[in-house]
Amino acid sequence: MIDAINLAHQSVPTKQYEDVVLSGATNLMDFQELSDVSNMRHLFEAFSQKQDIVHLLDRCMNAEGVQIFIGDESGYQPFGECSLVTAPYTVDDKMVGVLGVIGPTRMSYDKVIPLVDVTAKVLGEALKS
Repeated sequence: MIDAINLAHQSVPTKQYEDVVLSGATNLMDFQELSDVSNMRHLFEAFSQKQDIVHLLDRCMNAEGVQIFIGDESGYQPFGECSLVTAPYTVDDKMVGVLGVIGPTRMSYDKVIPLVDVTAKVLGEALKS
């Protein structure tokens, strides 16, 4: 699974893709259902371009609480074999970013959902100080 953290995204007219931090992408290669070379290439291209991920995270910024996109629900073909679990984080009641985990559709949702939710809350609290 990978962590996608949009640390400094604000509602501004231009997107700063540098604000998206991706880590652990190669961990996805450990899952059999994601091992197709063509699918993996498209997924890694989406990671490098970041625009699809930024669009998804923007959608999550406008929603409350944990958001879950399973397979094609994300609307992006490269993420068709993946799931994305996201939660926004706030500083002083202002939404400042989204934290998310991308993994296979068979991920352990009962563990990932609370982990993403709590981590987003802790990150928001840490950014206050």
